[in-house]
Order: sequence, then C-alpha cells, then structure tokens
Amino acid sequence: MPEIHPDRFAKQYPNKYNPPENPYFPAPSSFFALLGGSFAALSSVSAKLAVAKHTVLLRHLLLQLLPSAEHNPRLLATAERAVMVGCITLCNFFMWLFFTKALRFARSTSHVVMLQTVANFAVTAVCGVYLFGDALSAQWWAGASLIAAGLVLLNTEKNVPCVYESPDHAFEVNGYTPDDKKSR
Repeated sequence: MPEIHPDRFAKQYPNKYNPPENPYFPAPSSFFALLGGSFAALSSVSAKLAVAKHTVLLRHLLLQLLPSAEHNPRLLATAERAVMVGCITLCNFFMWLFFTKALRFARSTSHVVMLQTVANFAVTAVCGVYLFGDALSAQWWAGASLIAAGLVLLNTEKNVPCVYESPDHAFEVNGYTPDDKKSR
C-alpha cells in the first residue's frame, strides 16, 4: 500500500477543501455532475435500444463482426440484446462513478442532484429527437421546466439566523422573560 505523504496529500486526494490545481470547467463538482447526468440518459437510451425491434446500425456492426449470424436471426437478436445490456451496465457504472466524484467536490448535495437531473433531461431530449424521432410537446417542455425550476429553488441558500437551544438560551427560545428566569 502506498504511503501518504502529508505534503502531497492535497495532490493525491483532492476534494472540496483541496480542489485540484487545474480545475475543470466550470468546477469539478459541476463537471462531474453533468457527466453523470449524461451517462444516466445514455443508459436509458441503451435500454430503449435493447428492446427496439430494429437497430440498424448495431445490426450492421454485428454482421461485420459475426458473419455467421446473418443466417441465424436468433443469434443476431441475442447478440444485439447482450451488447445493449452491456451498454446499460457500463453507462450506469459511469453515472454512479461521476455522481460520487461530483459529491466529493461539491459543497451541497442538492447542487449535484440539480445539475445531474438537468443534464439527464437535456441529453434525453436530444437523443429522443435525433435517434428516435420523438416530438417534444409543450407539455414535456412545461414539465421539464417546472422540475428544473423546483430544483433551482431547492438549491437556493437561505440566510436564516441560527437559534441556539443550549441551557443558557432556553428561556429566550421558549419565550420567557428574564424576570421569569429568576423566579424559577
């Protein structure tokens, strides 16, 4: 096991308190959250392709790799499904990898969840339109906008004064006056 040197600790294990020297665009947590959301969407796209009747590009590639599958449609369909299940697994692995990396650099979990969800919606919309020919209705746009707005509202910070509930402040917290404090 490699030894951890205190002077190299920040370079070996960057986190939100020790950001890397060459930060990613715009920040490591945002970058990894956007990547995680993109891989989550690609996992869904792979699942849709796995159950699609005809995936022409994949079928063409598999026929190049497995020429004997041209006369055996069942083998070709099984190979297509196996490749797509592998893509689903790989995309889910990368989604969780980048999600945990984003959490490592982030100051709040809600920021990471917001960016990952927005990236997921955006990549899903682009893939739906260009790969599957889906038409995005006004209802879809309204729903996606409401979800994004809700995530932004959840992510806003509030400056709420802190109320201490120590024994010294118990009378003020419960609404007693200093006169009541002496009589008790």
